[in-house]
Amino acid sequence: MLLGKEKASERSTQIILLLVLLGAITGCHTPEKKVAERTDQLRIQWLTNVQYQIALPDQIVDWPTAVEIMEAHNLKLRQARIEITNAHESVVQVFKDLMPTLNMRAGISKRLVDIEHISPDDITFSADSFFNVPGVVNFRARWYVAKLYEIRAYTAYELARREQMVDLYGLFFSAEEVRDERERIATQRATALAMMQVDPFSGRMLLTELETRDLAQARLEKDLQDHASDVLGSRDYHWSFSTNGLPDLRYQEVPLPLTDTNRVAQVQLRLVALELEAARAQLLGIKLRYWPELNIFVTGPPVYAVSAGETHWWDAEQVRASADVFWTVDTRGTVARSLRQTKRAQDLQKERLRLEALALMNKLAFTQQLIQSVQQQLSRVEAQLALLLAIPPVQDYASLDKYSTDYHTLSQQRLQLKRELSELNALFWFVDEAAWQDSKNTMLQTG
Repeated sequence: MLLGKEKASERSTQIILLLVLLGAITGCHTPEKKVAERTDQLRIQWLTNVQYQIALPDQIVDWPTAVEIMEAHNLKLRQARIEITNAHESVVQVFKDLMPTLNMRAGISKRLVDIEHISPDDITFSADSFFNVPGVVNFRARWYVAKLYEIRAYTAYELARREQMVDLYGLFFSAEEVRDERERIATQRATALAMMQVDPFSGRMLLTELETRDLAQARLEKDLQDHASDVLGSRDYHWSFSTNGLPDLRYQEVPLPLTDTNRVAQVQLRLVALELEAARAQLLGIKLRYWPELNIFVTGPPVYAVSAGETHWWDAEQVRASADVFWTVDTRGTVARSLRQTKRAQDLQKERLRLEALALMNKLAFTQQLIQSVQQQLSRVEAQLALLLAIPPVQDYASLDKYSTDYHTLSQQRLQLKRELSELNALFWFVDEAAWQDSKNTMLQTG
């Protein structure tokens, strides 16, 4: 008897030591150690990436190539596509929730001193299934909300894509602007060298000014590269932009018909319609709380179970169905208060949407008038600049100084007007449904 107890005590001691050993092994992998390992890996990556970023290879991209890179790597567009995928899965999940669930559970129960004498009678196993039957109103509401969210995700992606495309278009213009500025600096440097022949001090001052502009230009080019990397979603290259395939926006010549409700601002209108419908659905959901809630349940025995050596199979005769109606009378006015507060918030939101729509209309109407004046002024400045470049200056200080000043003034005016004209065209492009129809069809086919 005593010998049996000693063996049992020895067995218990062995089990406890085994558990302690397992705990010690698990404890070796502490969070601090894992973080240190990852930090060492990141140090190696840092060194490699720094060396690569110091000497980035040049990559020339035209408009079609840049659009392809942007759509594949731009983080905002990737996030918008993820939202579409998640929204679609939510719609599908509404129907998947009608499928029965299958839960399996296995266990063992034994005293530690008898652990070496495990038998099938000590093992339990069960497989249970549960079937949820939602009410008609509940199922319809869940599907409606999920479908509404899916439509909104598609609309949000379309808006995000247009925003990034317009941003990319501005990026190409900025790159062209940087090249023009380099040419202007080169032209003025030639003028400064010529001026040094007649007035060395003034020529040297002009060269010093150009060196300062070179430093500022280098910072602008770095900002351009950072912006390009963000839009294209890649920092693997030093990006250079070719205008091949760049959209030729000429809304100053062919005005956008602002009264054509089938062409102008369709995506914006659809987004507002989605917001209004979501508000209506929210109010309806609150009002449904006044109505009784019908719950239906279907329960049954385990599909298969083993316990204490006995086997049990699913029995259709033990399936039970139950239903109950739950109705809360709003004696405290909680639902009514929630309904009033939601209406107040929605009234404010509707007014905000209305004012934003009016602001967009006003901006488009003003831009329609402004773009013509900008184009006319740009034509005059370009004509004056062409005339200035066609007539070489007399090689004396006064003529060279006046030539340099006039060239700088006209080139800056042309730069400002070209930038403004590009931004005005981009605004019309953003709301012009006809300009995006082909890409929209491609997106729908891909989806």
